[in-house]
Amino acid sequence: RRSAPRAKVATHATALARQFKQKDMAAGGAVPQFASLYVGDLHPDVTEAMLYEVFNAVGPVGSIRVCRDSVTRKSLGYGYVNFHSVSDAERALDTLNYSSI
Repeated sequence: RRSAPRAKVATHATALARQFKQKDMAAGGAVPQFASLYVGDLHPDVTEAMLYEVFNAVGPVGSIRVCRDSVTRKSLGYGYVNFHSVSDAERALDTLNYSSI
C-alpha cells in the first residue's frame, strides 16, 4: 500500500519575511505585504489547483506555480505559493509543513 505523498513547505521564505518584517518595524518602515513559500517533495501529479485548495484554506492565496520541465511540462517536484500577507504565509507554514497533499 502506498502512503500519501507528503509535501515539504520550506521555512526559508518565511524566515526571510520575518527578518524583513523585524528590520522594517525597527526602522519604522512599511511591513512587507506579501510572502512566498517554497513547496517541495511534491508528487508528480500534484497540480496548481490541488495546492490552491489546500493553501487557500489557510489564507488568501495570490498565486501558485508548480515548476515544470520546459520541454516535457512534467512537474519538477516543487513549486511556490504566494500569499497576500506575511501572517497568512506564516500560518500556512506552521499548519501545513510536512503535511500530505
